[in-house]
Amino acid sequence: MMNKILESIKNQPITVSQWVVGFVGILSVRFILEAFSSPTTSGIIPSDPFTLVHYLLFFLSVILGIACIVGFFTKKYAETVKLLLFALPITWIAPILDIIISSGTGYRMSYVFNSHKELLLDFFRFFSPQIMQWATYGMRVEILIILCGIGWYVWTQRKKILPVVLSVIATYFLIFLIGSTPGILYTVTNPNAEVTETSYGTFYYVAELVTESNIFHNTLHETAFSVPPIRFFELGFNKLMSQILFVLSILFSAILFWNIDKQKFKAVLKNSRGERILFYLTLLVLGMCGAYLLGNKLGSWVDILSIVCLMFAWIGIWLYAVQVNDIEDIDIDKISNQERPLVQHTITASEAKEIGYIWLIVALAGSWSVGFYPFYMCLVAIIISYVYSVPPLRLKRVTALSTFLISIACLVTILAGFFFVSINKVVATFPVLFVIKILIIFTLGVSIKDMKDVEGDGVNGIKTVPVIFGKNGPWVVGVFFGLSVLLVPIFISFYLLYIIAIPTAIIGYKLVTKTPYKEKSVFILYFSYLILSVILFAITPWVVSLF
Repeated sequence: MMNKILESIKNQPITVSQWVVGFVGILSVRFILEAFSSPTTSGIIPSDPFTLVHYLLFFLSVILGIACIVGFFTKKYAETVKLLLFALPITWIAPILDIIISSGTGYRMSYVFNSHKELLLDFFRFFSPQIMQWATYGMRVEILIILCGIGWYVWTQRKKILPVVLSVIATYFLIFLIGSTPGILYTVTNPNAEVTETSYGTFYYVAELVTESNIFHNTLHETAFSVPPIRFFELGFNKLMSQILFVLSILFSAILFWNIDKQKFKAVLKNSRGERILFYLTLLVLGMCGAYLLGNKLGSWVDILSIVCLMFAWIGIWLYAVQVNDIEDIDIDKISNQERPLVQHTITASEAKEIGYIWLIVALAGSWSVGFYPFYMCLVAIIISYVYSVPPLRLKRVTALSTFLISIACLVTILAGFFFVSINKVVATFPVLFVIKILIIFTLGVSIKDMKDVEGDGVNGIKTVPVIFGKNGPWVVGVFFGLSVLLVPIFISFYLLYIIAIPTAIIGYKLVTKTPYKEKSVFILYFSYLILSVILFAITPWVVSLF
């Protein structure tokens, strides 16, 4: 009977989007049940996006981590991912049992806040001797069922006791590790701390992490004095844990996709156009540096974690845009970019669409975990990438609008980095004239992106700058690139920058007009120019002070 069920699940085609919808649907039921079995301090159902995203990322990281473990022992990663989705209703057991056992009052589910020796003891005590909070009756039964189910499944695939034992131990370790994250953070960062009440020590430590980091002003600033202190902590804690779980989910997802289909994984990476990712990440850092120069600081190591999440989010935006654009540009790529996965039939159009959904989730979850302002900028960048590539608008067909939209994408990337660091969220904090200057610089400079597609664009009626000017196209694009570089010292009133700008403009012009054209070299040059400009701007006051 069970073998028939396993075979049915194995043979059922499931797309990424279907898996995600099923995952969210099953956990929505769990969250409703948990609202009654583990009521919040305020008694209000935790329906806010802070909590829901945190909870979803918690279960996602656990599920993906278990899939990696079971896949390692069975070598059936894709089958395991499907099986875990169908097994997910097991998560309903914990809240239902807690309601029944407690006669309707419920028990408080939470992370384990013990640390140091108590945390180590908790590992061997199956979480904690405290049954009515942290790992409750229902949660322990649920975890036992999961461990038994994993042991049984590994046995059916391997018929050996050692893989069964190791897979069960590894799964328990993973669940304990994620469920004890606050205690582990405190123990690792405060190894010599003397805490008599370890759970309280961890609680206040995490509260300090939240208030001393950029989580405070990116997420909580406007509600800091309008909610009770415990609720204030809950909101910040949700953001901190969302960031940690987001990074874990990215790691586990990469392991899974690599093992499910290495060829497609390599194709997506090869098609990612790393030089453009580097370019956009540089703009993100430039925005952060701008806010830093205005006196804003990074508070703690949590801010580094936030930056990592923000960078993953912008990688997600770009790779979502790549998938969308490749689907719409397949006729152009057959002429100009024959190495693309869709042209090579390494992946299909439907697979590219599903891959795009994955990166869209990465972009939204990563930016949301950082704060409202980066999340809004992320939404704008995603919408720009869509209207740029996809009919009926497909604005890349309109020369002026095409480059202007890309310059807007560059602007919101800079703004995301700036307002992530800036404590003052008033729009005027970012000089308005700088907005116009940035748009001019990048509207001129981003024409280089059209050079490699000139033949395919011409055949398909895409009127880019190099297509319009024909044989003189490389010359015009080269001049535009040079102007975009040479205008920077004027716009920021830092004329010493010309010692870098002039050589960059000359080299850039030669690279753009060189045959054959190599886009990567030009983007690396642009990246180097931006980095060297920041370094020169930063060290000039120090050098001047020496004389």
